[in-house]
Amino acid sequence: MMLRRLPFLFLLIYGFSMANPLVNQNIEDTEVYDNAITTERSGKLSVTIKPFSGYKTLFLLGERERRVKQYLNTFEYPVRYIKPINSVTTKVYITNEEYSFIEGQGGLGLRKGVNVFLFEDGLISLGERAVVYYQLRQNWNKEKKVNEFYRWYLKFRFYKFSLELGRDSVSLGPGEYGMLLSNNAPPFPMVKLQTEESLEFIGKWDLVFLRGWLPEDRRDVDSPNVLALRVVWKPAEWIEIGGTKTTLYGGEGRPGYSLLEYWELITSSKDNIVGSKYDNDSFAQWDISVYLPLHRWFKGIKLSKFYWLEGGSDATAFWQEEDRKDFRLPFGIKFHYWCYQIGLLLSTDRSIFRVEYASTADRFFKHHTYNYENFTFKGLSLGYPYGRNVQSIFFKHRYYIDESLSVEYKIGVYKQPGRDRDAVKYPIKMTRYYAQLLVNKKINRYIIEGFLRFDKTNNYNKSPLPTVFNMVREDKNFYILGFSVSYRL
Repeated sequence: MMLRRLPFLFLLIYGFSMANPLVNQNIEDTEVYDNAITTERSGKLSVTIKPFSGYKTLFLLGERERRVKQYLNTFEYPVRYIKPINSVTTKVYITNEEYSFIEGQGGLGLRKGVNVFLFEDGLISLGERAVVYYQLRQNWNKEKKVNEFYRWYLKFRFYKFSLELGRDSVSLGPGEYGMLLSNNAPPFPMVKLQTEESLEFIGKWDLVFLRGWLPEDRRDVDSPNVLALRVVWKPAEWIEIGGTKTTLYGGEGRPGYSLLEYWELITSSKDNIVGSKYDNDSFAQWDISVYLPLHRWFKGIKLSKFYWLEGGSDATAFWQEEDRKDFRLPFGIKFHYWCYQIGLLLSTDRSIFRVEYASTADRFFKHHTYNYENFTFKGLSLGYPYGRNVQSIFFKHRYYIDESLSVEYKIGVYKQPGRDRDAVKYPIKMTRYYAQLLVNKKINRYIIEGFLRFDKTNNYNKSPLPTVFNMVREDKNFYILGFSVSYRL
């Protein structure tokens, strides 16, 4: 009911600036999401399925819309129109590492030397219940020159749901990066069904279900598919409980499935039967986010939230054929090859803080069929950015000097292999420390950013893939120097 009133409220507040509620806020716009999920309103709606639609983004932002309004001008009047160019963004990065990437930026892979990216996006508004969105990307570096439809989709709304067909990114879970599915890799083709408005039954329920294609030549299985499902329950504003399931399946030379057989993929009831038609690579997690009442005792705190996630790439479950009658408390399931994510999110009038720890087991994102690229697309992890067998921790702080100028710094470290203590299997382990600084300034319709990052490694992984280790006993230092300018028409 709350979201149904939003169109009228927004027309009162913003005049005739709002028309199409379905355009997704691109997940790479991290400043928008950091602000949206740390307002006092964020407990009213689920915030662990990204991207958000336009209405949801603006509702969550509230007064903070002024900070990020340059990102939000994709909504126009009248409700049917064509906007061939909505924004143009240029990004330039210089690095001295042979292969590197910036986490959670939709496949922003870098090569040694100068890397130039150019983005242009536009949309066709087909009324309040349908929209076409597209984003082009050109990329130049010493190895390639690419001109591509980077992101595009046709999105319909019906009842409280939307159906999206196209190429997009999705991030699932409460963390900075989704554990089982994130926007670390490039957008990929998908069909996605998602709630645009919560279903109400003993609280609020939201869900997303997608079937994706990963078109690429690989060393293990060419062009596999990915299935993802997330269900979120909010019994009250102070708590959010979610469950996520992903499956890597199919591909060249692998079995195909009829629509009725997808139930077996969702439940993974036959995943662990070697040689079975359903012998695929599945992952599952459950997570909980709790909004803490620190604002009652500490003046100035707007939001404080703790989140916990655990999951695995294998499980003992009573519904699986090999585990019948084996019910494990409390949910009837026991995970193996664990992953964890623990974090604290806090905001004040001028600051947004996040501290987060994450860990994955050695056999996470690794499978006997998909045994090289594994859970990746275009060389980057589909899930947690650093892949398998890692321990990672970071602290991030964004501070607003004024509404148009902010400074963000982030410091962290990750170890890889980080979980496996086998000194024979892994005689060399890498520890990588990093510190990065981002300065963001808005001037009229321009968004200008400067970026600087330093990495120091004790030992070094020469492999560009997050699923493959090629450790050498060399300590190395790296830098990334970046600059971007975006103009919003």
